Amino acid sequence: MGNATEYIDFRIRPAGDWKSVDLDGTDSEGYTRIYGDEFTAGRSLTHLVAEMESLNVFGVMQAEWEDGDPVEINQQVHDAVTAHPNRFLGGIATTDPRRPDALEVLKAAHDDLGLKGWNFQPGFLKVAADDPSAAPILAYCQDNGHPVTVHTGINFSETGPISFGNPAAIDNIACAYPELTIVCSHGGWPWVTETLAVLWKHRNVYADFGAIAPKRMVGSKGGWEPVAHWMNTMVADQVLMATDWPMMRHDRLIPELDYLELSPESYRKYTWGNAASLIDKVWGTDLVERRSAAARTESV
Repeated sequence: MGNATEYIDFRIRPAGDWKSVDLDGTDSEGYTRIYGDEFTAGRSLTHLVAEMESLNVFGVMQAEWEDGDPVEINQQVHDAVTAHPNRFLGGIATTDPRRPDALEVLKAAHDDLGLKGWNFQPGFLKVAADDPSAAPILAYCQDNGHPVTVHTGINFSETGPISFGNPAAIDNIACAYPELTIVCSHGGWPWVTETLAVLWKHRNVYADFGAIAPKRMVGSKGGWEPVAHWMNTMVADQVLMATDWPMMRHDRLIPELDYLELSPESYRKYTWGNAASLIDKVWGTDLVERRSAAARTESV
């Protein structure tokens, strides 16, 4: 599946105004202070797609939602994926588990917009991943083959405790819903070893490291030390490359992947194979190969 220079970014967000041409953007959460020049807020959808095309990146867009109306961001993801079908392999929907119509909102995004899955932000909503309010949505996703992507680890909301990001909640969910596909977004730092333990224990749990620069995942001072070893060994089939765009540029992420010192096999799984298998499972057999072939034909 795919050639040696193609990549799948499993986590791209529709942040900001797609029509904006302002490359400075806005910074309501203080991300410029945290990420420096890695933060790309304000760049347009056109800019993103051009960046992806130049580096042979395909992507999954996720409707990450923290406040306002989840219906609007689901529509935004649908519009972007529909406008660029040979670059976006699919879109993941969102809903607010606190709403009485939470499940109906998610079903509408699936049935009417062609989106899949559920993106859930526990720390921003102040709702634990294993809170009873999430149970009907988790059961629905398991029964219908929809993946659930959950923000794990630290968040930068000044009112959202980081305890909501502890991957122990993911273990609880995976135990209760053993056939549910779950993705631990951001890798669960500072509970890195706990995240790895959950992946090792549960075959249907994955992790992406969106917004994390690979060079910060190696060495002895960042708290990520075990990850690269486990990516090469016990969880090699359960890790997904991600930028969490606009949090990180593709032209920053891809050159830094060598810092991880992955074997050729593990590198290919991380950058393409694992995501391709998961996407084909959720969206349809051979979707990734068909889309990448169409993109190659388009570029000739």
